[in-house]
Amino acid sequence: MHEPVSEDLSAMTDLGKVHVVLAQSQEEREEIFSLRYEIYVEEMGKSPPDADHRRRWIRDSLDIAARLYGLRDPEGKLVGTLRLNLLGDLDDPDSQLRVMARALMPLLEHVSWKSMSYTSRLMVQAACRGGTALGLLFNRCYGDAIQAGIRLDLCHANPGLVEFYEQLGYRRFCSGVDWPGIGYQVPMLLALNDGSHLKISRSPLMRHPHARVAEDRWGDGAFFSRLCATYQGLNHRLVEPDQFWDEVGAALCDQNNGIPLFQGMQDDQVRALLKTGTVLSCQAGDRLVRQGDPQQDLFVVLEGVAEVWRQKDNGERLSLALLRTGSVFGEMGFLGRQRRSADVVAVTSLRVLVLTQNFLRRAIRSHPEAAALMLRNLSMVLSERLSTTTDRLWQLSQSP
Repeated sequence: MHEPVSEDLSAMTDLGKVHVVLAQSQEEREEIFSLRYEIYVEEMGKSPPDADHRRRWIRDSLDIAARLYGLRDPEGKLVGTLRLNLLGDLDDPDSQLRVMARALMPLLEHVSWKSMSYTSRLMVQAACRGGTALGLLFNRCYGDAIQAGIRLDLCHANPGLVEFYEQLGYRRFCSGVDWPGIGYQVPMLLALNDGSHLKISRSPLMRHPHARVAEDRWGDGAFFSRLCATYQGLNHRLVEPDQFWDEVGAALCDQNNGIPLFQGMQDDQVRALLKTGTVLSCQAGDRLVRQGDPQQDLFVVLEGVAEVWRQKDNGERLSLALLRTGSVFGEMGFLGRQRRSADVVAVTSLRVLVLTQNFLRRAIRSHPEAAALMLRNLSMVLSERLSTTTDRLWQLSQSP
């Protein structure tokens, strides 16, 4: 293991209220395992397979060789954490990342395991989300990775966090995957020495001294730009507002009068709402929503067809609906923090607009009338879906 940088990056924030520490003792590491459980299981309601409910912590095999970072408030309380694995330190990194092993093959033609890292287990208590705390964690992690000779960092994100990681400077480089115990994830990569991309992304990593003078001697930026071009989606933070509207609005304009989400809205209200969000491109067979998951993102189909499936207690799968351009799904979790009531699987190649809880908060603050109409429309969609699903299940129960 390489020694971490000693620079105190807390000076890079205006607040100076939190600081990042590297867990050194077993007690400090176990404190991080417990925080994971508190956030992931108790707050978010998830049930990861590696959760230890007796000890009330989450730990897995990657923790053995990992650097575990903790975010502490002024009183010393642990409020966030992030994990960094240097893949060259692992005996079998390909096995550890087998879920996206096929996607890693072209990467390994350009960079070796010893120059790659894997960032995971990002968890921050609700009070510290959305401020400078996350940037502080990643700045410390970025600096340590640079000192260790890392050129490429890997991660994976649920659809609602793709926007955040892309603002950091990460890029999508392959199709989404169904990650065991987690659900649909978007694999992403960060070229640590690609200062030009970090600048374009307006990444908070640019606060780190290395990012401002980074020299891409290996041509990582150009290589990964070509590799990622096929999977590049759309993020409102990385394009001009009008460009985001032009691409999203063009996909919906022909159906605008029939899109349940926007019923009763004026064109300017729809345009104002759809200046934010993230567009994902998915492949046929991708399961974007898994029954029972506690996710809260809302999806709007821009192109393609998806199918809604529900599994009965006896294991039988029932097809409930086909979703086409303009259809929405995920409304129960978006509105009421309910667990997903069904699977949603792409039948064809699919493009979806992902709207998060942050989108909803911004909409309520900036465009309250349009947000109120959208919430009313979602409530109507939910009511109609419950009625349709009830009728469908009753019909199936009467079948011989």
